[in-house]
Amino acid sequence: MKHKTLTTTLGLILLVGIFLIGVVTAGNRTLYNLSGINIPLDVVAGNNFGADFSFRYLDDFVNVDSSPLIIQLNFSSGDEEYPVWRNDFEVSGRVEKYALWGLIHTGTVLFKCNNSESQVIEHSLDSQEILGVSNGTFYCYDEGADLKLEEYDEVYLDITSHPALWPGKYNLTASMFYLIDGRAPFVNITNKGLFEKYYRENDNVLVRATISDASGISEKWTSVTLAGAEIFLVNYDHFENDEYYFSMNTPVNIVENDYELFVFAEDGFGNRGNDSVALKIDRSPPVISLISPIDGVYEEILPIKFNVTDNKSGVDNNSVKVRLREIINGTIICPEIGGPIGKFSCTTTNWINLSYNTSSKLFEKEINVTKLDLTSGEYWLDAVANDILGNKVEWIA
Repeated sequence: MKHKTLTTTLGLILLVGIFLIGVVTAGNRTLYNLSGINIPLDVVAGNNFGADFSFRYLDDFVNVDSSPLIIQLNFSSGDEEYPVWRNDFEVSGRVEKYALWGLIHTGTVLFKCNNSESQVIEHSLDSQEILGVSNGTFYCYDEGADLKLEEYDEVYLDITSHPALWPGKYNLTASMFYLIDGRAPFVNITNKGLFEKYYRENDNVLVRATISDASGISEKWTSVTLAGAEIFLVNYDHFENDEYYFSMNTPVNIVENDYELFVFAEDGFGNRGNDSVALKIDRSPPVISLISPIDGVYEEILPIKFNVTDNKSGVDNNSVKVRLREIINGTIICPEIGGPIGKFSCTTTNWINLSYNTSSKLFEKEINVTKLDLTSGEYWLDAVANDILGNKVEWIA
């Protein structure tokens, strides 16, 4: 440890202790290894003074992931009753960069130091949020938030102390701070329009998504959940035209409900982003109710009207059909394939399509029984309908 005694022209004594610690602390992503720090002997409270130092470290040993590097400064007071308060110091500075073991000057990088309690630092990986910054801690970075600190770079600080700074012993330490990516990957499901429709069991679910993160994606997956519980995963298929494709068939035993389908992505720093869309499962057939004919005697024209509704995937209008089956002796219904039944002949018509009437909102057909060669007698009326997904209902009079 080194320290210098600084006497102000106002008779105040400011002792600045400079701690030089040559160790790497990976846990908090800081590297301490300063080589020489110089502060002038004559410092006046409320005035500017400077400090300069350089780092000595083996880049390939410490910064193996090439994380962006900025400077972390820590001011502390030797008097517990008069700690360092926020705004006791203002700090800015510059880095003079060198190559070839400090022989060639390659440029100057200006930076400012921030003592805000919470900071979001935008940098080349993405961003890092730093919360709970103590009163005497500063993070120093340029607009690009990566000072690219290397061996033999010289750091020069421009420090202003508050005019009311309490006289006493203050310590200043400097370290390199490894920025990490604190921002979650951006995930966007691009084919959400496909999920406006309903699905049923064994239907293929195709999800397309764009996923981006400046520090790279380490994992990606999709999950279908109900009330927070995972029901099944959708497998990653391939990458095409800047989109990730996921595909899987819905389970055969999936129950009717609205599920939440997530696409997740995680970067190498453990930040996780997601986007979601509703996966709607419909396993219920349409509801059929007869409007006409009602019980009675009809002659040549038989008016057939059905109300067919489906509040989910919707009715397949081409699937609504009826047929007539002759009743023998008032008790025996002609089979679906037609007669005869024993010694009795009977008639089962083909399926007859009903048309949707946009005015009445009913499925209708006037059947000419004469053209169907139906004889006088009793007939059984069957009806069927599907929804768009193929969920089928059979209605029997």
